[in-house]
Amino acid sequence: MAELDNVSKKILDDAGKERDKILDEARKKASVVIEETEERVKEIHQSGKLRAREKYREVLNIEVSRAKSELNQKILMYKIGLIEDVIDRVKKKLTCLGKKDYEKFLKKTLDVLSIDEGYYQIGSEERNIDGKMMESLADFKKVDGKPDFKKGIRIIKGKAEYNIAPDSLIDSNIDDIRMDVALYLFGKER
Repeated sequence: MAELDNVSKKILDDAGKERDKILDEARKKASVVIEETEERVKEIHQSGKLRAREKYREVLNIEVSRAKSELNQKILMYKIGLIEDVIDRVKKKLTCLGKKDYEKFLKKTLDVLSIDEGYYQIGSEERNIDGKMMESLADFKKVDGKPDFKKGIRIIKGKAEYNIAPDSLIDSNIDDIRMDVALYLFGKER
């Protein structure tokens, strides 16, 4: 029986050694798998961080661009409002010209248009111009009949007809005036 005990002990010892060998191999394989997994986790984590940063920058750039665009739009609307306000003030000031200033305005306008003779008609509500003034400016003769306009004067020279009033001159050149006012108020933009 002692032999049987020795054989049993030997089998058990061999089995224990085989078990320890298998466990050591399993631990080594598990350790390699764990290391590889940890490396893969680090790579995935790093890749995720990079993608998150890129997405964050992309979203940030979009939001910054949107905010800039909204701000530029508000600034532009404010500038347009300022320009319109300046033009309205100029129109009001022109409608309130005194007789002497109005006469200067007419003289300059007639010089620019090269009008030195013709027929004239004064608007029905015009208070700054009278026949005496018109006839003193050039060789003009008054047209009979009731005018069909309120402000300014109408001059007829041959087949050409000119309607002259300070506010109508502004309206006819409004786009150029807006550009000039914008340049004057805001200068050249970057």
